[in-house]
Amino acid sequence: MGQILFLTGLQLFGVYFGLLFKRKIPFVFIVITGYLWGALIWVVGGTLLQILNIPFTVPGMASFFGLLALGIAVLHARKETWKSSKRELSLIFWAALVFVLVLLLASHFNFSIASPDSAVMIATGRRFTFEGFSPAIIEELSLRGVFLPQLQSASVLLGDDYLYAAQPAFGFTFLLAYFYLSQRILCQLGLNKRQVLVYTLLATLVLFTTYFIAFQFFYIHTNLISAAYLFVAVAGFWLASVEGVEDWLVVGILALMGFSLARTEAPLFALLFLVLVISADRVSYQIRLKTILPYLSSLVFWYLYLYWRMGEGTYILNPERTLLVIGSLAALALLVLLSAVKAIKRYLLPHLPRIMLGLLVLLLIFMIIQKTDHFRISIYGSIYNLLETGEWGLTWLVFSFLFVVSLTGPRMPGEELLLYGIASFFATLLAIVYFRVPYHTSWGDSANRMFTHILPIVILYVLMKAAHSLSIDTTSEEKATSN
Repeated sequence: MGQILFLTGLQLFGVYFGLLFKRKIPFVFIVITGYLWGALIWVVGGTLLQILNIPFTVPGMASFFGLLALGIAVLHARKETWKSSKRELSLIFWAALVFVLVLLLASHFNFSIASPDSAVMIATGRRFTFEGFSPAIIEELSLRGVFLPQLQSASVLLGDDYLYAAQPAFGFTFLLAYFYLSQRILCQLGLNKRQVLVYTLLATLVLFTTYFIAFQFFYIHTNLISAAYLFVAVAGFWLASVEGVEDWLVVGILALMGFSLARTEAPLFALLFLVLVISADRVSYQIRLKTILPYLSSLVFWYLYLYWRMGEGTYILNPERTLLVIGSLAALALLVLLSAVKAIKRYLLPHLPRIMLGLLVLLLIFMIIQKTDHFRISIYGSIYNLLETGEWGLTWLVFSFLFVVSLTGPRMPGEELLLYGIASFFATLLAIVYFRVPYHTSWGDSANRMFTHILPIVILYVLMKAAHSLSIDTTSEEKATSN
């Protein structure tokens, strides 16, 4: 019962935080994604306490949340966002009640699945309370990321073996967020309400009935978590660009922080989408400075801390690769600062997506020449996983075909964000194998699990292209009828 109360508390605290944006962000979205923000706050708070050598205890975390709640209350008072109607309060109550019911079901029917990686991350989180960020812990964090171990660390404070309901909570929240954001995006493409509902239901059913996605509702790992945060980030960036509501950019950056803390290599993928956001130049320079720079600065601080503490590092992240990540973050920060310069704005930003993808392809060619057999094994293993051994069924075969067909359709608003984001994601995923053992044929292969991150965005892209084509055809028919 303590675990259910804890996770519900995170959900409600996330809603309390999200209400700061209620003037421009839909209230429903804030309520259904509360758990994402509450879990992120827990992870950031716990990590900060241990970096500062403050004991990771119930009083320590209670003090952090208390001070943060006070600060949020001050902001609510200034922005007058604390006022809520009876309808809004009712929605918060019913959302929390449904969330509790989901947690109760997850507790009663505990279908948790753990691999060796899962066991290590759970054990690492449990050690936080006793060791803090010891050298052995830092080695694990440089290998597997901080998000899941830090979240699982709560199990010690609650007196449980592990958080068995945390993963289903992420899955349920992701399902609601995917349905809501897909629906909102399709509305921007000109479909009527009935068409939007049918298309969104179809896409949501396809995604969440795919075996490997449903499997990860109970598989204790970072991949469904990463997929949820990355999807919300990309959807937020697209809505900020098309709707012109800059608070969506804030939502996207917060979600990207959750994604970036889940895996050590995640910031490299996050930077791809941020480059595309900057190149689109659809949000003001001041907002870019206020949102993207704090995100980059926070990650630079975290990776500098790892660099200082890691020693020889691991096969995933060693001092040299850590400096590469820090350098990439610093380079993007410089681009943000210079993005208002007229010459850069005119001659560089419009071509940045093609330049980025072109450089990635050239880098891949060089790497393949250097390690031909290494990449042959990795490419074969990845393709075979997508089609046969990765537990995806026909999902990737069907949507790879639909993705290629979609490229021939009329261009839609904000298309470069998704198109170049997807292409760059796959190029980067293939490139990073240069620094590690080859990908292999198994559902548990790293690349196969990371395909989870991008599949929701691939399905969204296909959905949006189909909806945009339908909208154009409908408009043309209406004009022909009126004439």
